[in-house]
Amino acid sequence: MQDKAIAQIGHWQLAQNRDLDPVDLYIENMFPGKDYQMLLLVFEIISDNGELTCAYKGIDIEKVKKDSSSYRKYAYRKGSARGGDVTITTKLSNPADTKLQNIKEAQLKKLTASKHPDAQLFKLIESEFLRNEALISLDVESYFGSASKEEQTSTGISLRINKERDLYLNDFELVRNILLDSGSEKKYDHNGTQSRTNNSVCSVTSELAEDIYGFAAPFKYSSPDKPGFISGFFNKEKFWRNYPVSSKEALALEYGKKYIKQHLTGYFYGHEFLFVPHPIIRSSHNELEMIVELLKDAFAIAREKKISKEERSEAEEYIQKIVAGQENYFYLDMLFYSEDKKTEAISIEMMLEEVLPSRFNKLFIEVPERVNRNPLFKNAIVIKKVEQDLKFSFGIVSDIFGDKFLDIVQRIFLGKPISKAFLFERVIALIRKNYNESHTQDKWTEPAGWTVLKAIMLINYLQELKIIDNNNTYNYMDTTTVEKKSGRFNLDGFNQFIKENESFLDSDIKVGIFALGVMVRFLFDIQHANLSNTPFENKLRGYKLNPELLMQVYTEALDKIQKYQKNFYVYGDLREVISHYFVTKKQELVSLSNNELSFYFVAGLEMGRKFKNEKEDNNQATE
Repeated sequence: MQDKAIAQIGHWQLAQNRDLDPVDLYIENMFPGKDYQMLLLVFEIISDNGELTCAYKGIDIEKVKKDSSSYRKYAYRKGSARGGDVTITTKLSNPADTKLQNIKEAQLKKLTASKHPDAQLFKLIESEFLRNEALISLDVESYFGSASKEEQTSTGISLRINKERDLYLNDFELVRNILLDSGSEKKYDHNGTQSRTNNSVCSVTSELAEDIYGFAAPFKYSSPDKPGFISGFFNKEKFWRNYPVSSKEALALEYGKKYIKQHLTGYFYGHEFLFVPHPIIRSSHNELEMIVELLKDAFAIAREKKISKEERSEAEEYIQKIVAGQENYFYLDMLFYSEDKKTEAISIEMMLEEVLPSRFNKLFIEVPERVNRNPLFKNAIVIKKVEQDLKFSFGIVSDIFGDKFLDIVQRIFLGKPISKAFLFERVIALIRKNYNESHTQDKWTEPAGWTVLKAIMLINYLQELKIIDNNNTYNYMDTTTVEKKSGRFNLDGFNQFIKENESFLDSDIKVGIFALGVMVRFLFDIQHANLSNTPFENKLRGYKLNPELLMQVYTEALDKIQKYQKNFYVYGDLREVISHYFVTKKQELVSLSNNELSFYFVAGLEMGRKFKNEKEDNNQATE
């Protein structure tokens, strides 16, 4: 990912908001995304003939709204587990003894030890705190006694000082300096080891800079403590050689990072990601502003859609489709990551660089629209008793590939081939999993028919992108019979189906296996009508099939049908299809993996009823 683009966003922010205060970069929201309470220890500063005195006035509770910026006045910044938070403001827990002890022994002393003029005022507060330590402890304890369980886990503690007007920690230059030092220090100091130099070339601007930092990367992709991540790991002091950043660009990177994390991050089928946009013409500030504002709005709308039950399904790909509608005047870096909330170190799960909007258009608009036109997907699924079209989305990719989802997404974006063997391994594994759960657990599981349709849709999608190949030269020849029969099997419908789905059924043996699945579905229906169950299902071994088992299924299914129907020639048209495309081609079974032939069989089994004529008596022969 290009950090120059992040710095460019930071510089744009600085230009847009000339009153931006660098301290705001380092002030954090204690409980982001939720409402919470701030318990304030209230002190009053009184001037008597020029002499200042301090009085403890008890506690007060202020509400902090999740969409408010009022949290800034408390000057909270998370610190280390060992040393505590950076300022007095910290998360409160019950009992509060440890937190109050830290305020007394560490935080107040940090302020009173300074030579800054504000230190004199904090010395007065420290003395009053010590005089009223027991009372303060009782006041805090009383708060917890009346607070709800939720409030007890979402409360912070800070100071409010009345000196002619109410002052908070962020009103004091001393506290602000501590915050600035804390934020800047992390850019050149790592656990006490400093990495900085002077008069060296900045990696962001490629220009000579006076002050260079070594730990200023906006997103920490690695730790200087871990060998193997970067060169020169054995000498942290020289870490600036790996990633030299000037103090000016470090500030821009910080602003860029903050903007991206606030406005350009979201979730794509459960995976957190961020966008880093950059114009093709890098000097175009107007285009950068257009892109960033467009994406900011898109991410905000996507978040709102996720909250709405009616629009939740649209949220997953909303941002990508907005990008897909743009001209190619910018690139996007797309980073999927997980973040250690304590160290802020990012573990990269997958990264795509310099992706054009036209690629998003192909993947999210153009090809899905072509795939969705197949009549097979029209009114294909029923949700809440309403027939609905099945439409392609990357949710299908997620369902089928599971933990390999991001690997497949990367291959799709880059146009790299995907192994057919792996595809069918994942498809049939999902079908088997759902099949087993439907027979062993009392909960809803996705019907195998849905999974089959999704797999066919995914196969078509990947073929359109030329990521998996198919037999483009295959030409299915209609199966015909000398004598037209009005039997159970709809031969014309079967022939038409194969022709419409030759991208999926692209060889004789696949057609034959599919037809065998259709015949077994007919057998299931006959057994269910006669026995109220389907004992032949046990012959399918949980869909773990191979060439030998398929031949066995064929002979035994045919025998069962003939016995039930008392007619040797029952399903003549279907038997003719199977004879031509399966029995005479059985030597080609070995050309398919066991997973692939299992899938084609299940596909026929699940779609078998499509090829049954409507009027049928399963208890007696009609042919």
